[in-house]
Amino acid sequence: MNGVENKESIIITDASENNLKHISLSIPLQTFNCVTGVSGCGKSSLVYDTIYAESQRAFLESMSGNMFGQKLMGKPKVESIENLRPAFNVSQNYYNFNPRSTVGTVSDISHYLRSLFALILSFEFKEKLTENFFSSNNPDNFCPVCKGLGEEFAVSEKLLIPDKTRKLKDGGILYYKGTKASLEHKLLMAICEKYNIDVEKQIDELSTDELHNLLYREEETVFHLSFKNIKGRYRQKDIRSKGAVTELKEKLSDIETPSTFAGIKKYLIKQKCSACQGSRFNDDNEKFKICGKSIAEVESISFFDLNNWLSKVFDEYKAGSLSEAVNPLLKQIEQRVALLLTLNVGYLTAARNIPSLSGGETQRVRIANQLNCPLKDIIYILDEPCKGLHWKNVDNIINATRNLVKKGNTVIAIEHNKQYISQAENIIELGPVGGPEGGYIISEGKKPSTNKYILSFKEEKAFSNFFELKNITFRNIKNQNVSFPIQGITCITGVSGSGKSTLISVVQECFDSKENVHCDYFDGSKKIKKSYFVNQKPIGKTPRSTVVSYLEIYDEIREIFAQTESAKRRGLGSGNFSINVNSGRCECCLGTGMQKIELKYLPDSYIVCPVCGGKRFSSQILQVQYKGKNISEILDSPIDGIADLFVEHKEIYEKILCMKNIGLGYIKLGQFSMNLSGGESQRIKLARALGSKSNAGNLYILDEPTSGLNETDIDKFKKIILELQKNGETIIMVEHNPEFIAAVADYIVDFGEKAGDEGGKIVSQGNTKSVFNSPQSSWAGLR
Repeated sequence: MNGVENKESIIITDASENNLKHISLSIPLQTFNCVTGVSGCGKSSLVYDTIYAESQRAFLESMSGNMFGQKLMGKPKVESIENLRPAFNVSQNYYNFNPRSTVGTVSDISHYLRSLFALILSFEFKEKLTENFFSSNNPDNFCPVCKGLGEEFAVSEKLLIPDKTRKLKDGGILYYKGTKASLEHKLLMAICEKYNIDVEKQIDELSTDELHNLLYREEETVFHLSFKNIKGRYRQKDIRSKGAVTELKEKLSDIETPSTFAGIKKYLIKQKCSACQGSRFNDDNEKFKICGKSIAEVESISFFDLNNWLSKVFDEYKAGSLSEAVNPLLKQIEQRVALLLTLNVGYLTAARNIPSLSGGETQRVRIANQLNCPLKDIIYILDEPCKGLHWKNVDNIINATRNLVKKGNTVIAIEHNKQYISQAENIIELGPVGGPEGGYIISEGKKPSTNKYILSFKEEKAFSNFFELKNITFRNIKNQNVSFPIQGITCITGVSGSGKSTLISVVQECFDSKENVHCDYFDGSKKIKKSYFVNQKPIGKTPRSTVVSYLEIYDEIREIFAQTESAKRRGLGSGNFSINVNSGRCECCLGTGMQKIELKYLPDSYIVCPVCGGKRFSSQILQVQYKGKNISEILDSPIDGIADLFVEHKEIYEKILCMKNIGLGYIKLGQFSMNLSGGESQRIKLARALGSKSNAGNLYILDEPTSGLNETDIDKFKKIILELQKNGETIIMVEHNPEFIAAVADYIVDFGEKAGDEGGKIVSQGNTKSVFNSPQSSWAGLR
């Protein structure tokens, strides 16, 4: 292993978790290790379900002094793991949904900034100001409207009316959408009758007065209605009605009540607080400034600009009586900011809340934090640390990884990026395929460097038809124009924070609204039938959310089981085969097959249900079979193994076939969505869109579709994308993989090498080869 063979190692013997084939291996401690291979080959089973899980379990046992860890978490399927160390998971799936958790609090930058403000301003104002005085979590100082969050909920007319071409009677205003006998529909009909509004009209055909009466009317009108409630029973009731928006705004005052929020959240968006304009503090706090900036202003500027402000503070106080106290604080802040800049998140701000970050951004912020950690001899587990990074940024994450190792730690990274892998001291490749046939060790050790990109450009194609957006101004993009070829494949490129995601969000908003949003001109809705935004956000975060429910084929599968003779003899209907109904599911785990264990010192864990053994259903339901399999076996089998069972059921089969063709045949229909990677989530979304596609002429917007894929998986995905184009579809992708871009893209929109406020400018756009060869583009110097 070229220098690592003499190091002490983690010795794993006979690991068989999930699809691992009783593998044994050693991982040198205090080294940089990479685990790679095709999707579903067993990388996560080895790294997370074996190494990390056993470290957690051992930690719990040592804390409790008994078999607590063994009982709760269960021992992974491995004969033994020797020389294991405490493992820290720096993954992208960081389930921190607390909006008060910010980049500043996670990195400790906010802590040192508050100390700095308290120190200097106590001296300047000749009064004792505590660190807590400068916290946006302090009730005495935070904005009374947003309570220190900097944002508030507001009613969105776009969410109320997603499609202005839809008729009123067909649910054009979602607030009034329902079955003909429902309260919502009955109320709509009563309002339209009173104000003489034609329910056959499309929303965009309504007059200003008609829209006012439906949405913004403030006078209360009482209607006596007869309607069918959610239990199917007819009721009569006097309903007091105002405009939909007016009623929703009134309910906002009671938003702290969970039932109220649940009922109206689908119509709400978050926007900058109208009272504090996003500062998070009350007006009194604004008078306390250092070098012209308040704590709110300092936490709201990018880390690039924060660096400049720190220099001004140093110059201001370097010679005064405060210098000895100020300089150590400045040094602590500067160290942390420098790490964030090195890890390519300098465009973020200290006030940016953690739930709003992408997975890659979250992971890089957490890596920066660990580089300041004084502990050593820890195993750091990294999940695709190069995700979201341009090729010019990858060296920085390599250096950060090496720094973790230099401090006496071990890094085990799951990664596909060849630049990153080439620098690892030990590379473990699993395969040869995904799913049940995978789980073998293909190779381990140090491989020859293969970090050179080999570009094979797609044949150039001339396009005469484009859709355009002009004078785009949103976030860091200012006054930019862009064109996209119809029936072409366009890749949006540039370094992290340069404006790529902002651009696709503007494109998607324009298509959703069918009009220009954040720009002066947009003509796409005239040229594209329908748009599909396929991002990497999770398709669900609870055990009850599964692949089969997201694909919208569970109802059909349940009906198939209900129509079997075995089900009919037992008097079972489709509802009995649902994990959401208590007439067939296991009531111990409520149909999830798992039980949640809340741990004091570790993240929540899930264990197999002790009653149903993970099968989710009662024994009676499991006796019903379709083509030799019960409902639990259908949900727990890889798609490759059950696709042929549904050949005669077109809607089910087409979506399952799309999953296979897109390289997800190893996924189980009943797999928990919270266990999917971002790349898997995106490809499942794409499979659902492809499985319910209409005629040609649609737009697919994809966000880093090759992240999480190795070369074999990318080749499969490439065929899908090119086939989409062949069928007359238009594709726009944010992408970083240069070999993939060269092979599939007809057109590139490049934002260059600057990020944050200095970015946001399209430096080059045109056919792929010309942009790659442009000295202004972010690809300059690649070859």
